[in-house]
Amino acid sequence: MPVKLKRLHILLRRMGGAMVALPVTLTLVLLCVTLYALNGLLLPVLEAAASSQAVNLMTQAIDTAVDNCLQENGMDYADFVTIETDSAGKVTSITSNTAANSRFKRQVVEAVVRQLEALDGDALRVPLGTLTGQPLLSGTGPRVRVKVDSVGEVVADYANSFTAAGVNQTLHRVCLEVTATVYLFLPGEILPVSVSSNVCVAETVIVGETPDTYLRLEKGDSRYGD
Repeated sequence: MPVKLKRLHILLRRMGGAMVALPVTLTLVLLCVTLYALNGLLLPVLEAAASSQAVNLMTQAIDTAVDNCLQENGMDYADFVTIETDSAGKVTSITSNTAANSRFKRQVVEAVVRQLEALDGDALRVPLGTLTGQPLLSGTGPRVRVKVDSVGEVVADYANSFTAAGVNQTLHRVCLEVTATVYLFLPGEILPVSVSSNVCVAETVIVGETPDTYLRLEKGDSRYGD
């Protein structure tokens, strides 16, 4: 084969390879652009749906942890608060049982952490149809699994409330405010989700006046994750 023809043959062969590679390259670029656009559209919907499911599961976990701790310790109002009266039956002081309250808070925080760490990954699944944003497709199709990556800070603190419960009667409620954070593993990101739950742990009706100057109730918090 003459040298010129050989060179022409090589040139044509190279051009043929380039012509084949060009459509493949364009297809890959188009696919990447499409996936990027879909990710930008679907990720916010996935975040919202996953956060909503996580909040529901976390709230249930907190309530379960508090209930379990109450049952395990057999605690009632008298374990949290001591009411003192004078000889006439008038309330002279309402005082938190600090040691018992602090111990209970720590137990609740530890129980909440265990409950959150044991969250069922199968329960955190978002239907693919939901991600389309179309009402008719919501809840349908294969489910995208969302994994709980880790448990963040868990904080518990007491809150006391006094409300009128009748003539010269006051309803005193002791509540435990629990705030927790978990981190969800989503495609391409870690999403923090926080929830606060206020659970009543004890209550009673106090007959007589309950002057604020005699209230010495629990303050401060217990926390996990510092």
